[in-house]
Amino acid sequence: MPTPFSHLVAVDRLLTDADVPATIRDVLNAQRAAYLLGSVAPDARVNAENPRAATHFYHYEIPYEKAPWRIMLDENPSLAAPTNPAHRAFVAGYVAHLAMDQVWTEDMLVPYFGNGEWGADIKARFFVLHLMLIDMDERDLHLIPDYAPDEICAAQPDDWLPFMPQDVLIDWQQMIYNQIKPDGESKTYDIFGERVKRAADELRRLAGDDDWMHEHLWQHVPRTIMGSVEDEMYDHARDSLIAYMQEH
Repeated sequence: MPTPFSHLVAVDRLLTDADVPATIRDVLNAQRAAYLLGSVAPDARVNAENPRAATHFYHYEIPYEKAPWRIMLDENPSLAAPTNPAHRAFVAGYVAHLAMDQVWTEDMLVPYFGNGEWGADIKARFFVLHLMLIDMDERDLHLIPDYAPDEICAAQPDDWLPFMPQDVLIDWQQMIYNQIKPDGESKTYDIFGERVKRAADELRRLAGDDDWMHEHLWQHVPRTIMGSVEDEMYDHARDSLIAYMQEH
């Protein structure tokens, strides 16, 4: 659920995290371009208008017994036996993305927005959820490492995903690059504006209004809670990435 910018910042941290075995960090750093692309690849469905479950391997309303990344491997055994080191790093980045989204769904989206008892109704909570994501997105855009645009652009996918057409992934790769390159422009307000049926300028105005944001969001879901969930997301992404790399 977090934007590609937040995913890129998280997986970049993993490349220097001492809790990730050095052998794994070495492999991922050697294939950094593919790894970073993998970390944003699940959201390429936006370009193809595919249902979320087709790339994230769970439905919001249906309980699941396995981690979504393990469901992905069960349904697509070829991803458990990558064709080369770049493919393996790509899948590792994909796994980290799914792990982060799993925690976001379980610990933020469902309890505070889906089942929350604040705001006018779930539609109103869904709207301010996107303002929370915008807040995270704008923070993380400035934290993306300088090397990321060139690396994203340099990745050369080779039919790495059996459930996603190559052209969809490449179009998404270019879209991400165009936003994070030095003279790029974020499309977050435009994308979210279409999703919530509001003008981008209105979202920009509300996101910048501290009093409005406190009244409609932060007093109900404090930043401390958001920070705690983000910590859990990162930890689960790290554990899942290590498990994937060690098992496959």
